[in-house]
Amino acid sequence: MIAISVDDAERQAAMFGRWPTPNVQYVSDPGGEAYLQALGLFDPEERGGIALPAMLVLDPDGNEVFAYRGRDFADRIHDEDVLVALEAIDVGPIDPPPGGPIDEVDIEQRGAFQPHLFAPYFRGNRSAAVAIGLRAEGDEARSLARQHRTMCDAMLEAWEAVRVR
Repeated sequence: MIAISVDDAERQAAMFGRWPTPNVQYVSDPGGEAYLQALGLFDPEERGGIALPAMLVLDPDGNEVFAYRGRDFADRIHDEDVLVALEAIDVGPIDPPPGGPIDEVDIEQRGAFQPHLFAPYFRGNRSAAVAIGLRAEGDEARSLARQHRTMCDAMLEAWEAVRVR
């Protein structure tokens, strides 16, 4: 597994030091020039250029068996969609890393998302999605708001599972 971001190596190290993810190689691609632009996963208009959220699943032969490319920073995929694609190519489970609560990681770096902000951030996002869904006109707008609310619910559920382990 590879995670690519536009963050420089120092900020990326701080972020993933706080949020350890097993079996993932992190690649820094400032400006998106090495990978993100070629994959169509770079938004030059947002904050000087950011990576768009995406999930690409390749089989052992390198064939793309699943692709999700988000439209903006808040457009995320639901875990179940990715898990179905991974099950289709018989990828086994990945155990979480051993260790204590995420809050115990002490890495100070501006911009590295703080663990104590995770739940309030996604609760606020969820509330905004509900409000937007109520105001939205048209099926597509309501569907997008519902998808965002569902993503927030999944993130909060996963966070709670991590917090109690």
